Amino acid sequence: MLAAIRKLRHHAPPTRAALLVSATIVPMRAAIIACKFGLAIFIGRYLDLASLGLYGLFAGAIAITPVVVSMGLVHVIMREAVTLPRNQLVNHLRHYWLFVVAVYGVLLVLTGLAVALLGASSLLILVLLIILFEHLGNDVFQLFTNLELPVIANVSVFLRGAAWILVYVPLAIFIPELRNMAALLSFWLAGSIASFLLFVWASRGWPWRATFAMPFHSSFIWLTIKRSFVIYLSDLAFIGSQFIDRYLVTLFLGLELTGVYFLYWSVANAVTTLVSITTLQVQRPRLIKAHHEGGATSHRDQTVTFLKITALTTAAFIVAAGGAFLLILPILKQPAVGDHLGAFWLIMAGMAARNLADFGAMVLFTARRDGIMTVTNVVAVVALVAAQSALLPLAGLRGAGAAILLTFSAIAIWRFVLVFGAWPKAQVAAPGNA
Repeated sequence: MLAAIRKLRHHAPPTRAALLVSATIVPMRAAIIACKFGLAIFIGRYLDLASLGLYGLFAGAIAITPVVVSMGLVHVIMREAVTLPRNQLVNHLRHYWLFVVAVYGVLLVLTGLAVALLGASSLLILVLLIILFEHLGNDVFQLFTNLELPVIANVSVFLRGAAWILVYVPLAIFIPELRNMAALLSFWLAGSIASFLLFVWASRGWPWRATFAMPFHSSFIWLTIKRSFVIYLSDLAFIGSQFIDRYLVTLFLGLELTGVYFLYWSVANAVTTLVSITTLQVQRPRLIKAHHEGGATSHRDQTVTFLKITALTTAAFIVAAGGAFLLILPILKQPAVGDHLGAFWLIMAGMAARNLADFGAMVLFTARRDGIMTVTNVVAVVALVAAQSALLPLAGLRGAGAAILLTFSAIAIWRFVLVFGAWPKAQVAAPGNA
């Protein structure tokens, strides 16, 4: 491990500016993790576990819907943002976001009709508005990250992932009338809007006005969708494997145990987020550039170094987060949360395996091996659904954790076989054909 770190330092020695960036980003991302987990604790403590389960289902929908709507366009556009001139990038964003807003406009009309005519909950309108601005926020984060503007990227995430929670939770503790899902979702929407307004300000010097004066070419959308179809399937499978489990837990075990599961998952997801912050988000643009500029050999060297760091970082965060959770359990005053700690540790181990599997997917993506990455993602979600469906009725929440662990251990091994097994052939090929 020490050799890997020394090698990384040799390739990219830290500068004072880089250290300052890290010192700015890490507290923000730590605050996001703490706030999201704190919000889950707040809901479980001041509302109830069923409300926590409902919040988990809403959060899942808010994560899944943007992937469905984006049609894979975002990854093609944001990956090319690394090398595109600014005016061409803005033109691509204009086409893509007009398409996205049109889709959400239709969905909002349909949702409004469902509320007015069918008696559906008005919370669905709030959820859909949050989905729209979270979609835009996710796009902005990918854009700024790939453009190597990490500070503003993380400030935008902080606004929609922490700032509103820091306002809402203290107010709701002292004002009981705010302890409901409508108030919570309203604050979330405000944070998401603030995040997008930050992007509007940050990109005020970009050629938006000139670009919007140009004709709209619908052919760009359809051609890009065609190009991104494989990535789209991969995205659907990937996001499904992240969030389908909570819906299966609801189906088999009910909303209250979904709340317990979501709380456990929140701890494990905090580890995943920390690993993403400290390793994957830094590694992704470097691996893209390594493959683009140095071919398979450079990409391989970076991958070996980053894999060792990712594995050790995951293990350290798992131990720290698990220990911290046990210390704060009494605050919840929910005995059901302490009744399933075996499931908690299985879920933690499963998410550790997922981190390594996700690293393997990132390596395949940055090497432009989209086809095989998609196959592994589709197999992952199918295998997870099958494992959850088999184990949940037999072992309850322990079955949920075991399904995650078994599925992503197998997927991680498969991806690493693909990655390492491809290099001897890739080295023979020209870098442009790798």
